[in-house]
Amino acid sequence: MNRHVLFGVFVALLIVLTSVNIYATRTALNDDLQKRLHQLEVKNEKNIEEKTALKKTLQKQEPADIQARYDALVKQVSSFIEVAFQQNKETYQERKDKAYKVMSKDLVATFFPTDTYKGDRKTEVDEVEIFIKTGNLTNNQASVLVKFKHTLYSLQSDQKQISPVFLKIDVHREEGHWMITDFQDVEEEGYT
Repeated sequence: MNRHVLFGVFVALLIVLTSVNIYATRTALNDDLQKRLHQLEVKNEKNIEEKTALKKTLQKQEPADIQARYDALVKQVSSFIEVAFQQNKETYQERKDKAYKVMSKDLVATFFPTDTYKGDRKTEVDEVEIFIKTGNLTNNQASVLVKFKHTLYSLQSDQKQISPVFLKIDVHREEGHWMITDFQDVEEEGYT
């Protein structure tokens, strides 16, 4: 009978250990599933945020919106060239007033350092070409390349000098309005 009792105790112990092992395995699997579920929920939230951001970007990239931004940028850059590079004693104050709507205050101070024009020359701009990378129009920053002929007339000696100009203009969009923030003269050979 000892063997039967010992065998019964062994079988009972085996059943108890197997039950505990099954319970522990299921609990561990449940914990792993809970972790995975939490990770998937976090990933899902990130995907939803990205999807929302992409929808907003896509809305900005509607052809009509891109065209409107492009047109506004071209108009602003054209105004900058007209205001900054066409010097004339009669239109100095008018151009200075317009400059505040087109460029940063630092650039206004650069192009219009005095209250009245004290120069002895007149300049004109011809054959303006504007190059804009249209893929960047949904951002609030843009770089624009501008090429034009700059004609300088000396009012004292009645001489004329024509120079090609090639500029890289930095433009920033604030509150739906493009503003020229900086520019630099570039060598044309570097961009051909």
